[in-house]
This record gives sequence, C-alpha cells and structure tokens, in this order.
Amino acid sequence: MKRCFSCFKEYSEEFSVCPHCGQIETVKPNEPIHLYPGTVLANRYILGTAVGAGGFGIIYKAWDSKLETIVAVKEFYVSRLVNRAEGLKDLIITKKSKAEFEYRKDRFLAEARNMAKFGSHKNIPNVFEFFEENNTAYIVMELLNGVALNEYLKQCGGKLDLDFALMIINEVGNGLKSLHEHGIIHRDVAPDNIYICSDKDIKIKLLDLGAAKLADVTDDVIDIILKPGYSPTEQYDNGKNIGPWTDIYALGATMYVMLTGVKPDESTNRKITDEVRPPHELNPFVSENLSNTIMKAMAVEKHMRFKSIAEFLSALNGERKVVSLAKERKRRNLRRLSGILSACLVLVIGAGLVWYTYTAKKAEQYLKPADISIWFSVTDDSTEKVAMESVVRDFREKFPDVIIELKAIPETEYAAELESAAAKGTLPTLFESTAVSADVLVKAGDISAILESDQAENCLFLDQYDKYYSDKKQIPLGIEVPVAFVITGGATEVEYSSGHFASLSDFGADVKIALDTRYESLIEANFGKMDWVAAAEFMNNTANTSPVMLSTTMVINEVRETLTNYEKTYVYPNMDEIKCNFIYEWSMTGNCSANERAAAERLLSWMLGNVYQSYLMISQCNEGQIPINETCFHSKIETKNLAAINDVYKNFVFTSEE
Repeated sequence: MKRCFSCFKEYSEEFSVCPHCGQIETVKPNEPIHLYPGTVLANRYILGTAVGAGGFGIIYKAWDSKLETIVAVKEFYVSRLVNRAEGLKDLIITKKSKAEFEYRKDRFLAEARNMAKFGSHKNIPNVFEFFEENNTAYIVMELLNGVALNEYLKQCGGKLDLDFALMIINEVGNGLKSLHEHGIIHRDVAPDNIYICSDKDIKIKLLDLGAAKLADVTDDVIDIILKPGYSPTEQYDNGKNIGPWTDIYALGATMYVMLTGVKPDESTNRKITDEVRPPHELNPFVSENLSNTIMKAMAVEKHMRFKSIAEFLSALNGERKVVSLAKERKRRNLRRLSGILSACLVLVIGAGLVWYTYTAKKAEQYLKPADISIWFSVTDDSTEKVAMESVVRDFREKFPDVIIELKAIPETEYAAELESAAAKGTLPTLFESTAVSADVLVKAGDISAILESDQAENCLFLDQYDKYYSDKKQIPLGIEVPVAFVITGGATEVEYSSGHFASLSDFGADVKIALDTRYESLIEANFGKMDWVAAAEFMNNTANTSPVMLSTTMVINEVRETLTNYEKTYVYPNMDEIKCNFIYEWSMTGNCSANERAAAERLLSWMLGNVYQSYLMISQCNEGQIPINETCFHSKIETKNLAAINDVYKNFVFTSEE
C-alpha cells in the first residue's frame, strides 16, 4: 500500500492515480528547493506537496501519523538567505547570512509561540507544535480550507456586499482585540493575511503572526513591515511608535477596500496630500456614519484614530455616532484654543515662577527665531517642489519661530544662479549641491554636526562618509547603484534570468555592451576600461543593436519609458565590493548667524529622517533614486526593478573618485 500525498489515504501500489481523490501519484516536488513528498519530520509528520510559499516560509500539506489527521506544516525558508540542493533536507546557509538567518528563525519561532497562546480562539489558526530540524524550524498548525480575502475580492470583482464585509471585519477585530489584550500588535493586517474558511460554516482567520511584536518591547533589530495602502505612517518610523492604533489603521483600510474596490493611497503620500475619498462617495450603500468610522480608523494622525479595537467595532456596528474627520479636527482646534487661553491665564496668575518654567521649557524644545533660505533645482514635473514644500510645512509646524524662504529653480538655470550667488557672497542658507563647482563648495560650511544627529544614526552607508567627502561640506540623501540593463526579448535579446552578474562575461563572450557615458567613471571603477559601444545602440526603440547597457539606477525611468518595444530586465553586480555613488547632496552656507545655522542643521537632519525621505526619495522621485534612511531604503528596494539589491547592498562601497 502507498499513501496519496494529497488526501493522504492509502491505496494499492498498482495504481498511479489515487482512487479516492483522483490525484496523480506525486514523486517529485514542484520546486527543487521544496522537500520531497513523503519526507518525515519529527518522526511523525509525513509531508505532501507544498501548497503555498511566501517571503519567510514554505507551507506543506502533511499527515500527522500519530493523530491520523491532515495538518499544515510551515517551514522557515528565506530564499535570499539560504538554499537547498534538490533531494536533500538540510538547508545550506552561508557564513555571511548566518547571523540574520538565526535572528529571523527566532522571530519565526516567536510567531509559533504567539499563535499557540490563542489555540482556542476561533479567529486565529491553531498551532499544535513547533520544532527545529534540517538546519531550520517548523510550525505544525491546523490546515485551512478556503481562500485568502485578496483572492476572494478578485473573484467578486473587487468589492463585497456590506453585510459580509462587516462580518469579516468584526471577526478579524475580535482576533486583534485578543492579541492587543496580551500586548501583541499584529503589524501586518491586510487582505492577504485574512482567510475565509469554507468548511460547514464560514469562519474568518487572521494569519501571519510572524510580524507581530510586543507593544512594550524594543528589539535590538526592528523588522520593517510595510504594505502600501495598509501601513500607517508610524510603521515607516522604525516601528517605534506602533500600538493598537497601528492595527486599527490597517483594519480600516481593509474595510475601505472591501466596500469601495479601491486600495487607499500610501499613508506617507496622504501626509503630503490626502486625496482618499470617503467610502460613501464611492459606494451608495455605505452610510455617512459608517464612512466616517472607516475614515477615522484610517486617519493619518494616530491620535485621531479610535483608541481601541472595541471602540472601532462599536462605531462600525452603528452603536455610536462618528463625525467626519474635518469636523473632529475643528472641534479639537477649538478645544486647543480654549486650553491656550486657560494656560495664558495661569501664566498671568503664576507670574515669575510659571514664566521662568515656561521659557526654560521653550528653550529646550524650540529653535530660536531665525530667517533661512533654501534653494533647490526642479524638473518640469515639479514633484521636487511638492516634496520640499511638505518638508518645510512640517518643520514650520514644529518650529514656528523659524521663517523659511523656499526657492525652486529650474534645473537648466540652477547651476548658473548658484555660481552667481557664490560670487556675490549671497549663497542661501541651505542649498542642493549635487554636482556644484568647487567655487560654490568653498563658500559652504562644515556639516559635521548633522552626522551626529539621531536621524543620521538611522541611515545606511554614512559610516563610509569620510572616504567620500573629505571636506565635510555636503550631506547625501540617497545613493545610485551600478546596473546592467538587459534586453530579454527581440532580435538582439540575451537569455538572462538571474538578478545578478559576477562579471561582464556572464552576458556572453560576443555580446556588444553599451556604456552610458554619463556614468563612465563609476562603471569603469567597477569593471575597468573596455571597448564599449555607444549607449545609442542600446537606447534605440526600433532597431536595438546592443542587448546590454551599463549605467546606474538613476536611469531606470528613462530606459523604461524609452524602450517600450522591448522586454527588459535589471541585473545588478554581485561582487565583494560594489562601488556606488552618494547622490542628492545638500550643503549649508558658511556665512550665517548661530541661530540660522542651528535651524539649518536641524532641517537638514530632518531630511535624513524616514518620514521626510519618504517625501523626497520615494513618493516624489525617480524610481532609481534610492534613499539612505534604513527604513525607506528597505521599503524602496521592495519594488520589482530594485528587489535584487536586497542581496548585495551590504557589499556597497563609497569612496571618492579623486
């Protein structure tokens, strides 16, 4: 007798198809890295074929030979950190990946422990066991039959009826309420982590507690968990300000999607310009009160959201009236004004002692009055202007005594205007200094203090700052990375499926490689001098004669928009040292008062922060312009064209070209 690896019933050896479920006999796994069907774990669990895979694991259908029941087994497997030879059980872990692998494995097992605490909860999958084997870890849990909410939405045309959507959110909310009562924040609530189980009765399960985190614990390493449209702004802030309000935002966004069929704009974009329309404007079956409830849950400012899941569900089910965010903000402003007037009265009554305390506190928290000017270059689409206006607006709200004159100058005129100001001794307090002349930089001031700021400590690559900027007169906000653009479809195509190359010979001995001469020094610093062909041979949308061009990530938009007739892939060098450039540099004049200098230094340090780099380097920029803030960096390289950077960025080297 042999066992079917789908229904796990036994049948005669003479059959090649299971007579019980019709499954053709499975001998090999679907993917070489998967464990073979029939593999036994913990002397108990017989694996079938893999039924799912994600960034942190492979899920197998399995047979529990002790309890004689079907279960799910989740194997910890991070493809960028490990590998497995076909037919073998043990994972292959490189020495370079060992530390990160062990850290993430511990988090994987923490997921199992979190789930095991809620074994009897109807909205959280039951965990039966977890253990380590084959150089990795496993979680054994109940097998769910059904469909993820994101897939179900596709089947239903993108939207659900109101009653079913309310039922789903109430069920998920109940699961979250239990997590929050134990001090656990999920951090990854979204339709792909909500499962609709179709057994005798419909049940809703909240999946993937691998991202969950104790609200009162600070890890040495904080995983950045981001889902555009569902993640609030605090999740872009190193995860230090998360709480129940974080899951409330994501749950509100999930409700919004179910009722409107539209995914909300990313929260960092909404902080700049909020164009998310209330649900009742998109779906006539949604009442204004329910619409206000959803929008309050999704408020960009966390203090405007509901204080708890219970409060949110109460409003969601019509048990309390909720006003629109605009009205609530107006009420809060009136209360704040009343508070200010009361505070003024107290100040008068308290006289000297109160005034002394007030002014001392103000000196600690606020910058002294200063007038500063900021110049920067803009292209025709003016997105840089929108981003800078947002940064300045936020800064003025925090430091109202600083007056800022913002000047956007067309890119074609910027260098000349800056040169003229330097010659006259009238440089602005702060200015974008990418590729400026030595005559301008000699008038700039030292920015060493910015390197000591809290924001700088949260940036990647600045530990190599001194090797790149010997005079310490510029601070970079981003980097550019060398990349090979490869034509993979057309007459000159190259068959290349990997996201990396170790040497130029990987593309073939006879392949004509073009060079983007704008970045010649960086390319030749990495690969040496060669007989390159002109970039025009590659950048020809009708008669391409070179299938590979070496350039940097800064031209990703240009290549995509120009070569519309060809299939392309983006391939990154994988070497022990990959020379890259800092970009989008800023400087400060050396001729300013102490107050102006303090304000300029504080603003420049803000621009290194993750929220502001989201404005400047993600929401409003070229796709290949990569931020150096660690949170924003990882968020940016999750995109399709940059994902391969994740495997090589620790080898990036920044040195001066001089």
